[in-house]
Amino acid sequence: MGIMTIALGALIMGVNYQESVLPLALHAFCIGAFIAGWFAINDLLDIEVDRINHPGRPLPSEDIAETAARKYGHRMMILSSLILVGIIIYDEKGIGAFAWVDSVIVWLVALIMMIAYELDGKPFNPCLKKRMLWGNLIIAGTVFITILFGAAAIGHATEPVLWMISAGAMVLIMAREVSMDIHDHEGDFDRTTLARVAGVEKARKAVWILAFSSFLLMTIPFALELLPTNMVVLMLPSFFCVLAVKPFLTKEKDAEVARLLRGAMIFGLMGLAGCGI
Repeated sequence: MGIMTIALGALIMGVNYQESVLPLALHAFCIGAFIAGWFAINDLLDIEVDRINHPGRPLPSEDIAETAARKYGHRMMILSSLILVGIIIYDEKGIGAFAWVDSVIVWLVALIMMIAYELDGKPFNPCLKKRMLWGNLIIAGTVFITILFGAAAIGHATEPVLWMISAGAMVLIMAREVSMDIHDHEGDFDRTTLARVAGVEKARKAVWILAFSSFLLMTIPFALELLPTNMVVLMLPSFFCVLAVKPFLTKEKDAEVARLLRGAMIFGLMGLAGCGI
């Protein structure tokens, strides 16, 4: 997903692949390694919770040893930082002074988000993933960040249309994260998720509000003609998935809701990429 959003950020801004293939590849591998490392660290820290909610995952089921996962996570984070250095060197030699600043800022923001999300006391105690909605916001924010990172590869990280699309994607992912918290609320014994604090019914209402808000945000670039109006047809599968969650929420089928919202995200990325092409 991270590499897809990197490509999306560049496609929307009209990337020239002949000129941009190397910086795009560097940015894609950089964020891919970062996310792989983050997920490995997250799975290690969540192993006790996953023994209840997701016992079939590699670490709780002991298909992968904890030491191997720890080494993998650390190595991926180191690899990501080394590729970032490569981005700086490439931009300095090929584009000009400080062309790499956007990329470094986005990477550092992602690192701060990861630390605040995962580690108690650095700087939050408890960490943000154990706090109501904050953890969902951080996970959703990673999509926002990776889209900007892709645009930063070609020097367009501040374009308004990009921020609108990133905001819509972030709200959609947040809806999915809340729906997953509803599904996992019995096993989330060490967290103050919305489902555990406000109850599953209020959490389901929040999922619908967030999902519908993402639908509205995604239509704004077309309404303002920042993207070709006729290309909105490419977004219809994503919009259908978003609107289809309502009956499943009513029937309390939270796993299906999460799958529909994931589908909405994938179809949305594909549709927006088509608009850029």
